[in-house]
Amino acid sequence: KRSTEECEFEKPIHCDDGAKYRTYDGSCNNLKYPYWGKAETPLARFLKSDYHDGKGSPRLYGKHRKRLPNPRDIRLQIHEKSLPIHELEGHSHFLMLWGQRTSHDMIEKVEARSSTGGRLDCCGEDSGKENCEIPILLRSDDPYFSPFKRLCLNFRRSKASPDLKCNFETRQQLSEFTSYVDASDLYGSNEATNENLRTKVDGLLKTTLHSDGNEMMPQANGGFCRSQSEKKCFQAGDRRVNQQPALMSVHTILLREHNRIARELKSKNPHWNDEMLFQESRKIVIGEIQHITYNSYLPKILGSNIMNLFDLKPRSLGKYFTKYDDKVIPTIRNGFMAAAFRFGHSMVNNHLAFKDHYGNNERTLFRHLWVNPDKLYETDGIEKTLRGLQEEHSQSVDRYKTEEITDRFFESPDRPGFGNDLISININRGRDHGIVGYLAWRKMCKLPSADNFYSLTDHSRKMVRLLQSVYRRAADIDLFVGGVTETPLPGALVGPTFACILGLQFKALKYGDRFYYENDDSNARFTIGQLNEIKKATLARIICRNSNIGEIQQDVFSHG
Repeated sequence: KRSTEECEFEKPIHCDDGAKYRTYDGSCNNLKYPYWGKAETPLARFLKSDYHDGKGSPRLYGKHRKRLPNPRDIRLQIHEKSLPIHELEGHSHFLMLWGQRTSHDMIEKVEARSSTGGRLDCCGEDSGKENCEIPILLRSDDPYFSPFKRLCLNFRRSKASPDLKCNFETRQQLSEFTSYVDASDLYGSNEATNENLRTKVDGLLKTTLHSDGNEMMPQANGGFCRSQSEKKCFQAGDRRVNQQPALMSVHTILLREHNRIARELKSKNPHWNDEMLFQESRKIVIGEIQHITYNSYLPKILGSNIMNLFDLKPRSLGKYFTKYDDKVIPTIRNGFMAAAFRFGHSMVNNHLAFKDHYGNNERTLFRHLWVNPDKLYETDGIEKTLRGLQEEHSQSVDRYKTEEITDRFFESPDRPGFGNDLISININRGRDHGIVGYLAWRKMCKLPSADNFYSLTDHSRKMVRLLQSVYRRAADIDLFVGGVTETPLPGALVGPTFACILGLQFKALKYGDRFYYENDDSNARFTIGQLNEIKKATLARIICRNSNIGEIQQDVFSHG
């Protein structure tokens, strides 16, 4: 069935075959299929959707047409409160943070809105309307929300979209950002956003000056901000930058790195104009971010076996990557977005640490930090935040989650009980997107098949009993729940199913990105000398160059 209106994805895009730089919206990365990986296009799928009606109504029933368990009930029974004993040995809180930053680079869902364009209130006036079919219902004796008389958590469905071929037969979902690892959280995913972030002089990004004279992100005019001292939140390529201070700090460091490079290029090439300086600086920063992601971040998440299996390791010095393939679809897959890459929610601590240069460590619960920039405006604020990320462990990827995201997600300190539950949202989002159950993914990944609870070989016996206490059948298990509770692979932080989905997605983002930093594309490639220089990039090095931190360990993702 075709859409009766003109379909956006049928409009031809005219590409410049000789372009040296990426477009902001990701179009024309693939010259044959210019819509692949582009912003504001539908997510692709590894597996066919599993909607209740086969077309678009949420996956609400399991095998034998029995209603699936309520997401909040699953959260309460399986995803218990994480404690210090669930810390991840040897890995710092930076590892969680880089995962969050990376997801904001590649993914931004588009939520459905009301007919007038407003936000839907699915627990109130819009209850029961289209796109409000699956609010998260709470029991009257909910252990956290009942004293506040809350019986419902607002859940708006993602906006419906046809697929890239303009078929409306089954509901697809859009991503507002490019699929590529291209720092769209820093530079924006369209020209208008990018234009707004630039000074248009000497290739520099706009900044605000901190009281210590260092650059901060430009201040946002208006918008939602919870500063307790009338300070302004920030503006970046991604509006989620203000979620919490650690994310704001790393964004600030990357912005400073862009401007540092632009100034250096200007001093060496005084004849270059603003556009040339900007694009060359952007290209280098994207290269550094890709290198950190593939060289430092992913090996810790996936382990060396999976890195080798999916050919994710960067090439040795002096060598290009020569396997770019214009038949590889780089587009973010729905199962990756709605479930697998949410594994990082398990790694969040209940607090951020802020450590000054004397070694004094102050810990603040996330409930006091959501959308609050105050820490960054303090003297040494960014440095304190970065030291704190290094100082603290991440939590393990397992069934345990901090209450700061299960009960108090975006809760305001002056309105306890009116936050949200990110884990229930994850489970519901999978159903909203028609993500098929966990067992089908094991089959796709050619893992030992399971058709009942007792054949779940990658879960501990205790975990199997817990899953059995919640789900009627193993085939009903939601992908997020099944994946995040697997026993991790040796040398990895995730189990085999998520490792497979992450491996496939990051391979597609490498093989299907014409501007991938190691690629030998004759128009866009770095020289071998430049590439070798970019391969020296570590997050520690970027932090040292762009802050007053003094010292930090070489591998910031490690702890101790």
